[in-house]
Amino acid sequence: MLIFSTKRPELLGLSHSTCAATKYRYGHYQMCPPEYISGEYIVFLKHFYPRLYSLPGGDEPNRELRVALAFLLRNYPASLANPLISLRGYLKERTSYFHEWKYDGDLETDFLRFLAEVQKAAKTEALPDADFRS
Repeated sequence: MLIFSTKRPELLGLSHSTCAATKYRYGHYQMCPPEYISGEYIVFLKHFYPRLYSLPGGDEPNRELRVALAFLLRNYPASLANPLISLRGYLKERTSYFHEWKYDGDLETDFLRFLAEVQKAAKTEALPDADFRS
């Protein structure tokens, strides 16, 4: 499990894949061994988490962008190959719940813009030299 800061882009810690398995939080990224995660993906997540937490959540208006982006983590890093599939999955699942839609903007555009901003920030950072293969 990788543990990221929700306030600034940094990796806070690592723990065994079964530690805190019953206390899953947004700030944790669970890898299922023997999956491999590259340094590039880790740098992406370092920038992803603080930005994700800066978005409205809970019952706040415009919470849908945050939830849609968190949905992307379900299949990360494979979901980055085509993030719109993840967005469509979120929209399909959302219709099974009867939550009031509170998003004011264009969700697809904002979703892609968010990912592009994270990718741009991640490209400027050196990759960690740790090997997370188990």
